[in-house]
Amino acid sequence: MTPYHEGFELTAQEHRPLSDYGTKTLRLRVAQGLQVGIGLASQVMLVQEIRDKSHGPHGHEEASHASEGQLGPKMVAKLFDAKYLDPYDHPPSYANRQYVRETSAYRYLIRHGLGKHIPKFYGSWSTMIADTQGRQRSVQLVLAEYIEGMDMAHLRPADFSTEERKDLIRQVLEAETCFYALDLSHGDLFPRNVIVTETRRVVIIDFGLASIGRSACDIYDFEDTDDLLDGRYISPIVRWWRTDHANDEWALSGWITWSWNQWLADTWTTDIPDITPAMLKWLPYSERQKPFFYFLFHGCDRTAPNWYVAYKDQTPF
Repeated sequence: MTPYHEGFELTAQEHRPLSDYGTKTLRLRVAQGLQVGIGLASQVMLVQEIRDKSHGPHGHEEASHASEGQLGPKMVAKLFDAKYLDPYDHPPSYANRQYVRETSAYRYLIRHGLGKHIPKFYGSWSTMIADTQGRQRSVQLVLAEYIEGMDMAHLRPADFSTEERKDLIRQVLEAETCFYALDLSHGDLFPRNVIVTETRRVVIIDFGLASIGRSACDIYDFEDTDDLLDGRYISPIVRWWRTDHANDEWALSGWITWSWNQWLADTWTTDIPDITPAMLKWLPYSERQKPFFYFLFHGCDRTAPNWYVAYKDQTPF
């Protein structure tokens, strides 16, 4: 039902949101559909650049022995084609909003030195796609590095030891915390958007719901929404703390099978002296009253073995 099948070709022109066109163009051929079809927010596929004999990857001139039509390495193309959105879920403008967010997030993270947590970004582009009647519509896309690996939603947690799973989750939280310290919220950080490479490195993808700038929606203290500690590092102990009855996709999918809050406290113990009362607004009020956080500010021996266990069940008064 979509044209994005293997062998489909398109020409993309360099483009910067909202309507700034560059001079570079690419000829691309679809090698494989990854997520294509009706009712999807974006069409995702592997593509290869069709190079001529005088130009190398991404339009750079080079002395090449390649013949006309040689294919470059595989890249991920994410097309924001409003034609295939589910009209009951999203208006046509949703596709453009996702394109702007994704492009802005990639550029922002790279500019601030966080490229190691994301795929290499090969820019934002625009192309013309013809419908079955020959009418053409403008479709925006981003190109990114193809990461050899698999997303965590399609991996089996049981294939990993507890220590291996802890290391993967630690990498996810470290990346997300670095993003948030720069005031970027991913907005959709679930197992399906985390790629694990063969070397067990974590790469975060899909920034179509990302936002730059902290929001009052991030916190639970509605009386103090003016000071969101913009640009401040906030420990995962605070932002990833879970309530007693919380269920989330990470736990339900089987990736997390250990005492979560204790693990947070043990993994980021060095953060504890720098957690201020102002940072606790990222926690529900009921969690702030728990003994663990009370003893953060009223003293306990955090150098003692299993100090978290010793204090977590104590009554503060």
